[in-house]
Amino acid sequence: MPTEIASAVPTVLVALIAAVAGIVVAILNRRGNRENALMDQLQEEVKSAREQLGTVEKRVDESLRRERIRDDYIHELRDHIDQRKPPPPPPWPEGLTR
Repeated sequence: MPTEIASAVPTVLVALIAAVAGIVVAILNRRGNRENALMDQLQEEVKSAREQLGTVEKRVDESLRRERIRDDYIHELRDHIDQRKPPPPPPWPEGLTR
């Protein structure tokens, strides 16, 4: 009987090691899935932030364009006054609202 037990020990040990390895792989796999989901979520947030940044950059560019038009108009008005021209003032520039 002791030889039968001795010959069964390696088989039981291999089965036990395989079971532990399976559990470890399952735990690591679950952890990896959570990490992948988090990475996907972060990538979506980065994409959304880039889109918002594009919108903000567009608005800033439009604002700077209006500011240049407005500054040019101010200079034109001041020149009109400096030359003592009578009313009416120069017309509003295109792209600039009252």
